[in-house]
Amino acid sequence: MEEYEWFLRSAVVDAGLCTFCGACAAVCPNDRIEFREDGPALKEECLRKGEGACKDVCQRLMTFAAKIAPNIFGFKAKPPTLLGQYESIVSARAKDPEIRDVAQNGGAVTALLAYCLDNGIVDGVIATSNFGKPMSRVVRSREELIETAGSKYASVPVLYALKDAQELRNVAVVGLPCHVYGVRKIQFFPGLTAHGYEIGEKGERLKFPNIAYVIGLFCAENFNYEKLKNFAASKGLDIKNARRAEIHLDELIVTTKEGRTYEFNLNELWNAGCVQEGCVICRDAVSKLADISAGYTGSKKGWTTLILRTAKGVELVDAAENAGYIEKTNDVDIHRIEEFANLKMQRFNWELKRRLDAGRKVNFYWASDYPGVVGEAKGTFFVKIKTNSGLTDAETLSKVAEIAKKYGDGTIEVTTRQSIEIQGVSGTNVDKIMAEIYESGLATIGMGYVSACVGSDYCSEGLIETKKLAGELTKLFAQRLTPHKVKVGIAACPNDCVRAKRHDIGLVYQVRPEVDIEKCNGCGRCAELCRVDAISIEFGKAEIDYDRCVGCGWCIRGCPNEAMIEAERGYSVWIGGNDARRPADGILLKSFCKPEEIPAIIDAVAQTLLKYKKKPGRERLGNVMRRVGEGKFIKEVLDAV
Repeated sequence: MEEYEWFLRSAVVDAGLCTFCGACAAVCPNDRIEFREDGPALKEECLRKGEGACKDVCQRLMTFAAKIAPNIFGFKAKPPTLLGQYESIVSARAKDPEIRDVAQNGGAVTALLAYCLDNGIVDGVIATSNFGKPMSRVVRSREELIETAGSKYASVPVLYALKDAQELRNVAVVGLPCHVYGVRKIQFFPGLTAHGYEIGEKGERLKFPNIAYVIGLFCAENFNYEKLKNFAASKGLDIKNARRAEIHLDELIVTTKEGRTYEFNLNELWNAGCVQEGCVICRDAVSKLADISAGYTGSKKGWTTLILRTAKGVELVDAAENAGYIEKTNDVDIHRIEEFANLKMQRFNWELKRRLDAGRKVNFYWASDYPGVVGEAKGTFFVKIKTNSGLTDAETLSKVAEIAKKYGDGTIEVTTRQSIEIQGVSGTNVDKIMAEIYESGLATIGMGYVSACVGSDYCSEGLIETKKLAGELTKLFAQRLTPHKVKVGIAACPNDCVRAKRHDIGLVYQVRPEVDIEKCNGCGRCAELCRVDAISIEFGKAEIDYDRCVGCGWCIRGCPNEAMIEAERGYSVWIGGNDARRPADGILLKSFCKPEEIPAIIDAVAQTLLKYKKKPGRERLGNVMRRVGEGKFIKEVLDAV
């Protein structure tokens, strides 16, 4: 069989990292990727040699979990933990006896999906079918759902079935942690890359349905089908006769169509090489990026543990319970789930060390699970430490220096976005450095960071303290604005040292002076202090040219007779600027805004941007404004405030 040059083949498949998730094949518009026993491969030549959408969605290059998580968790994502972020953990089972009979561990997942199909919430389910030789499929009815119920322990490119669901509107995806990462990268592809989905060589365009729900399954390990089939045959089992399979403790238990039970020791399967190589270097046992995670660990026999991670996951379970599809209880042993997840992490660390000691290639794909951890040109990573929009203290700097020497190459960069970057962190040190950062009370941050000048607390020309508002806006909007690269800058006076007008959203504080004619004696001090020549003395009185006045307030502070008074003060809001490839100043949206008005204004700008944005990664706010029409865009923003 002819082999064609393909980036993922050398970088992931041959490196023993592939999970068989199927994402690469799902996004190939030319349908050139097929799955063989040893992994995906090109079935014909690719003009890009794999440097396309397949590379962009591969989770084993980078998970981008830190960028995806804000979109999943309502822009309130938290740092990675052993079990991941969740709202609650319950134990549940199907109320329908038919589902409980055919499904796994109480059938809660099947019951939830039945509720979605019966009520038109989804048109189909992307799942795995067939116990004998598992394969991916699109489930379109309750009857088909019953046929696919139960766990299948063989690596299946589940996501490839998305290509067969292009005519559907809403689907649910059920899969293992690897499938969850893959479908999330497909789902949020436009926000993660600087381009849309790849267009085929003949103009083919992929159309994916809306991913309404992602249900992730617990996973200790998965098996290569051919190797598992041969192992089972050596034990007297024809795997094609399997009706049910489940892992309990250290055994894979297979029940045949005739009702006979076979028990295989997991260590024996491991030693026989049945475990999929890419699974061994997996860190996620509980599908951390799913809406709902499900497994038997932590619940009593006949019940399913459900980790309800997102708001819509919680709503789905509540709705299914109220409709009589499931029953649930809070009787869950969370410690057991933690033990299960920790065992997988221990095996991951063992496998990582084994591969590194053997000189094998490892992609430190999990580094992007953490916010603010970014790859460097030399294969190492930098870690971006959050400051208070540029302010920090000596103790923090000392700790950062200590960590930089311990885990990095000893160098630190102070960035233009007012964070501190620890440079030269090796992939093997990413987990260690992040653990110490969190233990030290420090935090890391990616994009969306609000920059600000030092403000009136430190600068004699500042008109207002800036750091408090910068911190509030970072907390409110950093995650929401991150996928769209909206930078916010705050200047405490019109000197604009932070170059706020060259930000997507810039806030510049101003005061508006007025002359008290009764008190003004025409001494001229205000005119001397004005750096923009906006004040002149006419007929013995000061006059202000408001077309020139920038609102710095120096005339007010310097008047010896208190004749220059403050009429109003507040932030002027500028939108659409940027200092990148095509630099441009922003356009004035509104003047003299109070600090408490700013969040609503930024929210309105963000919502209007999302409404009109068409080219993720290539259109900044200013580009969208010019395409839509600046006047129209500004009117919509102001109408929404």
